[in-house]
Formats: sequence, structure tokens, C-alpha cells
Amino acid sequence: MGAAISEQAFSQGAAGDQQIAHRRDAVRLLFILDRAGKPASRGAPDGCVKVIDAEMRIQAIDFWLRNPDYLAHELLDQYEAGRKADGSLLKAAVEVMSGDEPDLRRMSMLRYLFGAYEALDDAMATLSLHGLAILKRKYKADGSAIAQSSFFLTEEGAAKALQLSAVAPLKWYADRASLVAKVAGDRLGSTLKKRQYEIAQYHSARHGRVIQPIKDQVTARLAEMQSK
Repeated sequence: MGAAISEQAFSQGAAGDQQIAHRRDAVRLLFILDRAGKPASRGAPDGCVKVIDAEMRIQAIDFWLRNPDYLAHELLDQYEAGRKADGSLLKAAVEVMSGDEPDLRRMSMLRYLFGAYEALDDAMATLSLHGLAILKRKYKADGSAIAQSSFFLTEEGAAKALQLSAVAPLKWYADRASLVAKVAGDRLGSTLKKRQYEIAQYHSARHGRVIQPIKDQVTARLAEMQSK
């Protein structure tokens, strides 16, 4: 899956092709599970090696992966918040904002009640069909709502992620998923969402509307920091 898809097919200009879009979303989710998942516990389904136990955490991580300018903003925040000794944060922000990445790699997300959101059903269905991931849900005692969603990466999924990370058009996704996993750390999804809400363009986006980019703001901030 995914190895034969061209780099152009993964660009924003190919978003109209639903089949390509679904494959792209599945590959992105595969890398998120592989790079940001924690080791699966003994109670996990057979053959599963990693898990993310909250959809909100996946949505927050996916937002940073799909919006390089917001990712760079968080990198700069961490760099300035007592982590200046870690020069890799500033270096990563420069790399993310260089060239046309903030424009070419941007995949906009809509603002809903709990922030940026896009349904994961199609991507998970694609991964599940190929035996790469498994979704397990727990419901409240009265069955009225989902209490927890657990997204498991299988051994086959981990192997496929390693294989796809060597494919030139997909290496960017693997690299950025690793960077976002570093930025997110072990923080809860609600904590990550709170960080994103602190940015005006995110917070002020109307329900059902696209969250606007902050490229110019981050570019100016980075230039000021580099001039000191």
C-alpha cells in the first residue's frame, strides 16, 4: 500500500482524487501510530505492538503534521520556554519553515467543538483491511457514548511503516511524524489541544470553518529570533 503513489499524488493539488486522498490519510495515520504510539500492553489484541489510547491525541498530532507552520510555532515555544540548550528545536523550526513546505505540505483542517478534527474512519478502515492497525472502542455503561477509542498498530503495520519510510515520496511523512512525536511527548490529547487553542487563528476559527495558516506570523518570529 502506498509505495506506488507518486509525490505529486501526495501534494495538495491531488486532494480531489478521493482514492489518493484516502491512501495518503492512511499512510499518515500509519506513521503517527508507529512514531507516536506507546508500547501495547498485555491486554492488547494479538499481534499489536503499539497503541494510542485517545482519538483526541491523534487529532492533535495530526494537526501539527498537516500544518507545518503551527508545528514550527510549537517548536519555537518549546525552544524559548527554557529549552534553548536544545538547539535541535530551533534547527527543526528553520527546516520546517524553509522552502515551500508550509504551503505545499499544508492539509487544512476544520474547526469543530473540540478543535481541529477530521474523521479517521476511512484511514483506519484502509489500515485494518490490510492488517496494519486495529481500532477498539469501549462504551459507557449505558451504551450511550464512546468512553475510549484505542488505535493499535500491528506487527505488520510496524513493518509496513519501516518499508514505506524508505520510499522517497513518503519519507517526509515518516520524518515529520517522528518530529511531531518528539514535540508532543507523552502529553495528553487535551493538553496538546489546549496548546493549539492558545493561537488566535485556531481559537477564533468559526465552527465548521477552515483553521487559517500562521505562516507569516511564524516566519516573522523566526527572523526576529535569528537576528538576535
